Amino acid sequence: MLETPRVVVDSAVAGAAGISGCDLVVVVATPERRRGSRAAGLDAAVDAVASAAPGALVLARPPWADGAAAPLAALGVLLGCDVVWLPSGLVEAGWATALIVTWSAQSRGAQLMRRAQVAVGLAALPACRLPRMPWGVEALAMPAVGADALSRWCDRAWVPCERCELGGGAPGGPCARCGHSGVAA
Repeated sequence: MLETPRVVVDSAVAGAAGISGCDLVVVVATPERRRGSRAAGLDAAVDAVASAAPGALVLARPPWADGAAAPLAALGVLLGCDVVWLPSGLVEAGWATALIVTWSAQSRGAQLMRRAQVAVGLAALPACRLPRMPWGVEALAMPAVGADALSRWCDRAWVPCERCELGGGAPGGPCARCGHSGVAA
């Protein structure tokens, strides 16, 4: 039986993904914007990331998307976790996170990382590439493919990034590690 991998994500994305109470996830509370709360929020974030299993996967939106959650990716790197950049939109990030958490129950390591990188790219691709269905409160048009079928597709679709050594993603999508928009098609 596989050791249960852990996924680390901020509270806003966990809420958008509907995974706040899931045992596979360590949720990092986003600090409130008031005096003195930033330092307390950073301490809580360090504790949350450190509590994750070794080799945990940190999912983070870009700093310009949510400044309060910006330290999460840096903490992940500093504490030896793999980091995947989520789409900047909260709903798109929630969709990708829900898939990644579902897959984390059955896969880990390089396989989970590649699936995560493709899922992030799928959220950013134009709607004409795959059949779509409404997802989430905002009824965002996301791929209308089940998680199991999509995981097998991700295994085959992953392409390496032209710029960084460990990154990659969906053909034509952004690299989920460095953000480079030229992942080979």
